[in-house]
Amino acid sequence: VAACNRNSTTAQSKMLQPSFNNLDLKTIEGLGKKTRPAGRRSDPKVDVPAQAQVVVAEQKPVSPRLARAKEFLKEKTNAALQRTQSQIEQRVLQGVLPLWDDENRGIPNPFVRSGLFTVGNSEKREYVVDMVIASLSNYEIKFTGAELHQEDLSVWMSLINLAREKPMSEAIYFTGYQIIKDLGWRMHSDSYRRVQESIERLKVTGLKITTKGNESAYSGSLIRDYAWTERDEAGNIKWMVRFEPRISALFLEDTTTLLEWSIRKKIGTRSTLALWLHAFYTTHRDPTPNSLEKIHELCRSKDTLSSFRRNIRNALEKLVEKEFLKSYSLDKDMLRVEKCTKPKLIRAK
Repeated sequence: VAACNRNSTTAQSKMLQPSFNNLDLKTIEGLGKKTRPAGRRSDPKVDVPAQAQVVVAEQKPVSPRLARAKEFLKEKTNAALQRTQSQIEQRVLQGVLPLWDDENRGIPNPFVRSGLFTVGNSEKREYVVDMVIASLSNYEIKFTGAELHQEDLSVWMSLINLAREKPMSEAIYFTGYQIIKDLGWRMHSDSYRRVQESIERLKVTGLKITTKGNESAYSGSLIRDYAWTERDEAGNIKWMVRFEPRISALFLEDTTTLLEWSIRKKIGTRSTLALWLHAFYTTHRDPTPNSLEKIHELCRSKDTLSSFRRNIRNALEKLVEKEFLKSYSLDKDMLRVEKCTKPKLIRAK
């Protein structure tokens, strides 16, 4: 009898509850709050009336809070891009390079994380037009001109070092003796000829560096003007070089590394692969393993891979001898190195 009474009471309470299409108010409210998308395999099969489905579809407006968050993120992204562009423009307008010393010289990472300056040493140089240079940096490099070697990089670094304390729009004056001594080359007429020919090659170049976002970082030549019989402020006849002012935009804090000049001079001019590896690994604080094939591609070596395998061991041994590398291993054509020193990142002023 008690059970019958309870069942009767429950039935009566259900009859008193308002309903719509056989759904009580509580069920309809639950459907209105439902946010999980329908149609999942894990969901139980429930026959939902069309009217209730319309109610669910109407519960998907973008919340004001989410809209504000998206707008805030967009504003922050635009502000960051504007700051980067402002840094570049400020560097160009100032027209000066960040300061470094004679022993630790600034070099833009795209120059030495690529094959822009190759490991070639032949007198015959290939002339290329708008060539895409293999690179590990976050830049795309296109180059037009005669093939550049490691001695050209040394000459360019020696010249840019003279320009670091002057506005980039101004000419720098120097003697051939001054450059040859700075390079550590022997004082010989052949060294004078090599420096002059290198400066001429660097002048007749077209270089275009863009970021992955297709934003121009630099477009121009490596040297704007040069002359062999210019008079300086004191009236003395000297060599003259002037750089493109915008090249200073490449010397930003996160794209420039300080290279130990004394080690580069100790390596010597003939060990071109050792020079390239020294510059390349200078830009890496903790070098990651690289395949031998990748290094071969980046330095634009014209040797066969078997010859390159032998040559790179000799180059690595030289870097250990000069106390730049602590150790290295070449296992299954995978190169791993450990450095003695950490790179010194430039601090742009």
